[in-house]
Amino acid sequence: MGRPASQAADAAVCARCALQGPTCCSMEPGREEFCFPLSETEQARVRECLPDSGGFVLQDNSGAFVDGVCRLFPGEDALVRALFPPRKQHLRLAVDGQGACRLLGPAGCLLPREARPYYCRLFPFWVTGGEIMIFDAPGCLVRRESKTIPAALALLGMTRAQVLDLHGRLRLLWGLPPRPGMAAVKRGF
Repeated sequence: MGRPASQAADAAVCARCALQGPTCCSMEPGREEFCFPLSETEQARVRECLPDSGGFVLQDNSGAFVDGVCRLFPGEDALVRALFPPRKQHLRLAVDGQGACRLLGPAGCLLPREARPYYCRLFPFWVTGGEIMIFDAPGCLVRRESKTIPAALALLGMTRAQVLDLHGRLRLLWGLPPRPGMAAVKRGF
């Protein structure tokens, strides 16, 4: 039996990683507060593809969570803190008791790539100061099998332009301007 059609777009390296586990789609139980936020648009895309997934939970904007998001967007602390104020909540992906995303199947994500949250589509890449970097994720096969950013991009079948575009879209949906220094766009979580 082959992979479901929704998983067919995964790069071979991601499929191999999912079979080895744990993947970037898992976290240490008890650290769920650090899971990235989801915009209403991203939630709607997921619900359209998997209406009964139960894949979301509301999470308090803890100080540790907000500090983590500030590290993702250096120099934009005031904007991040305004988007994730204390005593409010944001939506995140749900995880099971072992810390695995509820949208993770035995051969990878159950969602087609275009329906996944932007953070998921970007991983293991991130953009800081207009430059692409790779997260230090020791379990990630892309990280282990490529020594350079061009090699990692090739393994995932992505281009630099695609990473920059996805990151810009993520910023907009999370309520940040497409580039640091521009006016913030208010978005609801």
